[in-house]
Amino acid sequence: MENSFNMMIVNRALSISCCLMMMTMFNLAVAVPRPTMLNPAIHAICDATDYPALCQSSIIPYLDGHTDPESVLIMHILAGIHTTEEAIQIAKRALPSATHYDAQRYEVCLDTYDSAMDSWKSAIKSTKAGKGFEVANDLSAVASMISSCDDAFTDDDPTVPNKSPLGQIDQLLLHMDSNCLAIRLKAFPDSN
Repeated sequence: MENSFNMMIVNRALSISCCLMMMTMFNLAVAVPRPTMLNPAIHAICDATDYPALCQSSIIPYLDGHTDPESVLIMHILAGIHTTEEAIQIAKRALPSATHYDAQRYEVCLDTYDSAMDSWKSAIKSTKAGKGFEVANDLSAVASMISSCDDAFTDDDPTVPNKSPLGQIDQLLLHMDSNCLAIRLKAFPDSN
């Protein structure tokens, strides 16, 4: 009884932590004044994604004066790396009080997050090397890894709602990855 109560407290705390992070990213996106903060070229790149506000808010910490699609792609990948690091920390905090079965799920997620980190980093190297096809493979691998974490909590059943404390951050990561794939099309139009 005490273990399930502790798990409920941890799940609530993790959900609140994830919600706060997502709200911060949204608030940054809403608060971004177009003319002063972001170059119109960056707006054009982000507007071509499925989640333009997320794109804009994600890259703000990484702005370096470059506005070409390759640079914006690297900025967004760096944001994906940072968010994956946050997901790892959430999973690690949940692990000690998790039930045996949930602990196995968190371990799956930690493994998949590690693999996603490798793929994010490989995508940066491939971008810098001008290898658009490899960037697509790396980013597709990120989506696959994050989806595997979700699958651990839904038992691979798409009809089961994901009630994992990691579900929200996983969704955020999938949106970031989707944006990166869209930006890749602008960065490497000849490799489609």
